[in-house]
Amino acid sequence: MAFNRNKWLTVAFLLLVALNIATLGAFWIIKDNKAGPPAGMRNGVTEFLVKELQLDAAQQERFKELVAEHRKGMAAVRRDNRAAKDSFFDLLKEPNIDDVALARAAAAANLPDQQMEMITFRHFQQLRAICNETQKAKFDAIIHEVLRMNAPGNHPPPPPGGHFPPDGPPPGE
Repeated sequence: MAFNRNKWLTVAFLLLVALNIATLGAFWIIKDNKAGPPAGMRNGVTEFLVKELQLDAAQQERFKELVAEHRKGMAAVRRDNRAAKDSFFDLLKEPNIDDVALARAAAAANLPDQQMEMITFRHFQQLRAICNETQKAKFDAIIHEVLRMNAPGNHPPPPPGGHFPPDGPPPGE
């Protein structure tokens, strides 16, 4: 009976690793094709937030600073992200990589994605913090719409020629 349980645990573990690899591959391919919002869309999101939240001049200035900080942080992590994904898929050259090493490499390849999510979360958290109570209620009501506007699949195609610059487009707000 113990052999049966170990066998099922091994099968389940291998299945989870395979699904993780497939998911990473899909995200990687999608990210290459839709690396981020073009400048017009990003400005549209910023303008949408300013308009919907009715930010005053001081809030707009602080929001502009937050956007610049967010872009700077995202650019650094975006460079690391490409290297992490390349390192992960370089493991395809290893004929006998064990599941533990593969899972460890997959987790490392996901770290830049997690960092980008956290940077974006903190960005919106900081924006919400500069809002008054009425604006916070409006922010809470529209944040999911803003996130959908900024989602990778919700943008026009890349510029003519089909490719963004090597670093990708400037990061979203």
